Amino acid sequence: MKKRFALLFVVFSAVIAICTGCKGQNKEQPTSVSKANAPQYTIGVEESSGIRESVEKSLSKAQIKLYPDLITAYFALQVGDIDALAYNEIILNHTFNDSTSGLTYIDNDIDFPAEIVIGMNKRSSIPNLKGIINNLIDSLNAVGTLTELNEHWNKKQKKNPFFSPKEHESEQFLRIATSADVPPFSFMSENQIVGIDMDLVKLIEDKLNIKTSIIKTDRNKLVAKLKNNEADIIISAFTKTERLQDDIDFSKPYYIGKVAFAIRQRDFIKEATLSKVPKMTYLEPKKPDEIYKLADLSGKFIGVQTGTTLDEQVQQFIKFPRIQYFTNIPEMTRALEQRNLNAIAVDLSVAESILKHHSDFSILKDRLNKDEFGIAMIKNSPLKTSIDSCIRVLQKRGEIQRIKDKWSKSKSAVRAMQQDWIGSDTLVVGTEALYAPYEFYQWGELSGIDIDIMYTIGKMLNKNIKFADMNFDVLIHSLENKETDLCIAAISITEERSQSIDFSIPYDKNESVIVVHTPQDALEKIGDSTGILSRIFQKIQDLFD
Repeated sequence: MKKRFALLFVVFSAVIAICTGCKGQNKEQPTSVSKANAPQYTIGVEESSGIRESVEKSLSKAQIKLYPDLITAYFALQVGDIDALAYNEIILNHTFNDSTSGLTYIDNDIDFPAEIVIGMNKRSSIPNLKGIINNLIDSLNAVGTLTELNEHWNKKQKKNPFFSPKEHESEQFLRIATSADVPPFSFMSENQIVGIDMDLVKLIEDKLNIKTSIIKTDRNKLVAKLKNNEADIIISAFTKTERLQDDIDFSKPYYIGKVAFAIRQRDFIKEATLSKVPKMTYLEPKKPDEIYKLADLSGKFIGVQTGTTLDEQVQQFIKFPRIQYFTNIPEMTRALEQRNLNAIAVDLSVAESILKHHSDFSILKDRLNKDEFGIAMIKNSPLKTSIDSCIRVLQKRGEIQRIKDKWSKSKSAVRAMQQDWIGSDTLVVGTEALYAPYEFYQWGELSGIDIDIMYTIGKMLNKNIKFADMNFDVLIHSLENKETDLCIAAISITEERSQSIDFSIPYDKNESVIVVHTPQDALEKIGDSTGILSRIFQKIQDLFD
């Protein structure tokens, strides 16, 4: 009997250790900024930011580590090189605004200034540039225009309806440097630089009747553009810093915000999986309106993306579906979230990506069809032979599977492949960047499985790759009109499409699935953790009886 209880105690201790994750050995995370002011904590800040000076002065006991940009500092936080990340609050919220960022915030009980200014070239050919810019900022503040801009972009809009492009007669150009990686100030959307800063550029054009030239560069190279007289001003969520006052001028602030301190979520190292999602089968009990199998969707509203083959599959497997069409996956997902739809039809990899953000969604066990994805091109394209050869080599090496695993199984955020070669010529590649994990925008840059695959092929063929982001349903037209050379966007290879365009050999296969709200009965079963432990100990007890 004593042995039995001893074994039960050991098992119970093991279960408790697993549940708690044995975190007792880890350093305690700071709960406020003042508590982070201690030698055991390391704070990451952007090297060229004015925030650096404030943090160094106010948190003199902590270790300060410098990074060239926000993304580099973010990765350092995720791998444990730093304990907290100090950055402008609005930029943090817009850059890492979903459940996969792994960030949470501590109480900022120390006052830090976070003023966004325009940096100016002291040697600019435009006379009295500092005075002109400061007068404009005063004027825009007086009439509330800057407040309107901030309110608009804080709602995460894509375009500003207040502005329309105008032609200016001036022959003088104002050269403006920006990094286009700090939403909502300047970032990429639909292949254009947009945001508060770009609207401010338009106001400068209109008010000063001057033409502007945008120079996109890395964030840590912005100041060098002014010093080398390659730009007149910096508009890129730029902050005033004392160490640069002898080299460049600073305008009055056009945005005054807060500094936020981000730390890692303790459970972010756990990989998001479908382990909590119940398998939907026809054997489950159900309520009248809850969905467990394809047959339950008869007569229900089902979302499908325009231009895909999924509407045909839904009609094939479901009786009398009431199909609703959407231009992209995020819109369709929101409609399901708001219960304007009963279900959505997507590819399995896309569904798994959606479930990482929606713990109340499930994938039906019943499947639709299996699809093969190919790279699309015009009929009789001279590129087909070489593209097919590249895919065969990558498949043989296991490189495509490695890329898929990178985007679907990584326990932390990953970066897209970058072009680090100069090709003999350029291929324009059409895609639709709203289809995670295949192609989507992350921190202002195109990312995903298809993006990495296309860059890898470009490097093998010594070609520059230029992506053109467009709606899925116009991708094939872009090939036929010779606006693009290739298209990669998880495009299913079908006989109908093959009549007008050619495809490469398949580079990936996927199943089409249905995503629904998890039925209430199943959710109740997920929460029965006490019952799970009871069953574990009951089985142990049975071994001794």
